[in-house]
Amino acid sequence: MRRQAGFTLIELVMTLIIIGALSVVAYARFNPAIFDLRAAADELLAAIRYAQERSMSHSGVSSYSISINGQGYMVNRDGGAVTHPVTGNSTYSRNWTAITISPTASLSFDGNGDPGLASPLVLTLQNGSESASITVENVTGFAR
Repeated sequence: MRRQAGFTLIELVMTLIIIGALSVVAYARFNPAIFDLRAAADELLAAIRYAQERSMSHSGVSSYSISINGQGYMVNRDGGAVTHPVTGNSTYSRNWTAITISPTASLSFDGNGDPGLASPLVLTLQNGSESASITVENVTGFAR
């Protein structure tokens, strides 16, 4: 007589219980506020670097700036709106509802990438109890 191969009902139930327990632990470690905050910080950092790079590539003939308010930012060229380089939207801007930025600031880069700051600017992004920071160096304009 041939023996049948396969899983018993008890083995299947135990497997489902273990997978369920692991998924509960993984979900408890997932905090969407942290991921949203990190994405916002990376996006703002990219916008600051974009404004600086464009000013430097135009050797100061066109002045690029970024206005940072409490909820978002907007990149400008000679005081006018800039088309978003990725999405093609008519303005390169973003406003978040759950994320706040302090302090408000306006950075205007010259042809050398200098943002015209007297001292480094530290921007703090906050989402609930989570926070992240971006530092823009004076003279060099390096943002990190």
